[in-house]
Amino acid sequence: MSRPSEQGPPTGYPDPADWVRTQDLELSGVRIRMTVSPGDRIVELWELEDGEPREWLGHVFRVDSEPPCLRLGYAYEQRLKLHERMFLAREGAKFWKS
Repeated sequence: MSRPSEQGPPTGYPDPADWVRTQDLELSGVRIRMTVSPGDRIVELWELEDGEPREWLGHVFRVDSEPPCLRLGYAYEQRLKLHERMFLAREGAKFWKS
């Protein structure tokens, strides 16, 4: 997915006009926004820059498994430690269920 232009968020970022829940967190200096739209079983993960979505980071799916399944872009797989990735997967699952 692409980075945002001056006109708005990156490609694939949910339309704020739709009802979308969000929650922000930080891991290893990476500010992350979780988003989920009604009826979705996937929590999308976005890297934030100055409070705005900058780039797609990954997503959490199959939230009813333990541990939940997490898919990250390659750069983030390398950047986040295993325990941080597991924490992110579990937080995404909790966020989806709330």
